[in-house]
Amino acid sequence: MRWVALLLAAGWLYAGPAVAGTPKIDRTLKKEPAYKTKDPKYGLLVFGREGKDRVWLVRDGDTLYVDRNGNGDLTEPGEKVVAEKKPGRDPAEDGYSFDVGDVTVGGRTHKALAVYFNPLKAYADGSLGKRPDVQAVLAKDPKALATTVRVDVEVPGLKGGGLGGRCSFSAGLIDLGGVLQFAAKPADAPAVRVGGPLQVSFYGELPTLRVGRGAELVLVVGTPGVGPGTFAMLDYVDTVPEADKPVADVTLPPAKPGAPPLKEKWVIQGRC
Repeated sequence: MRWVALLLAAGWLYAGPAVAGTPKIDRTLKKEPAYKTKDPKYGLLVFGREGKDRVWLVRDGDTLYVDRNGNGDLTEPGEKVVAEKKPGRDPAEDGYSFDVGDVTVGGRTHKALAVYFNPLKAYADGSLGKRPDVQAVLAKDPKALATTVRVDVEVPGLKGGGLGGRCSFSAGLIDLGGVLQFAAKPADAPAVRVGGPLQVSFYGELPTLRVGRGAELVLVVGTPGVGPGTFAMLDYVDTVPEADKPVADVTLPPAKPGAPPLKEKWVIQGRC
């Protein structure tokens, strides 16, 4: 799993909660097509450290409208993407896959954009299904679709393992904040932010640490967005040097009342 990068000690990362420093996002949508369904779903992809460059993504059934040039007009040529066909399979049961390709905003071209919508119920019997936020979403809508967004981003001063040395980011289908779902109106659209300031967060869920017991710390490097599931994970290959080893400063509560807390420093050697 290359998206999991364990790195706490690098000076160019902020090792803290994935909530601070999110810019105010312009949610203006200037022009929309005539949708064939009554309930289009809205999402945003936001680029850069300042968060000024944005691409609207609107799913209309088996069609995804993509604001490829970031001008807020979804009616221009080439912005209508049809879901990949899966012979013998029902999209309502198996979900939708959209191979978007290039988007160009802010003078930079980002590549290999792909967006997936998968039935959340497919994960109900696994570990994700035990999470209260997943259960709440399914209780409200058993047919809920969870979203995953992947894209190779041109980030100034940073080299990655994506197309043309771009940095590969992935968001969804879930993070510490919940499930990534597109919204019923633009004002509520989740905003996946890529190429912004990098932080370290836990992958999927918070670990439980107990004295005298082993525990697995799984972390990701990426950029927090706006809304559940929007933490955009950076693929560390060709970006984070292998010589950089994560160092976790861990403070555990004392074993006995009145005793000082236990402090340990863990150097994590492996990657996955």
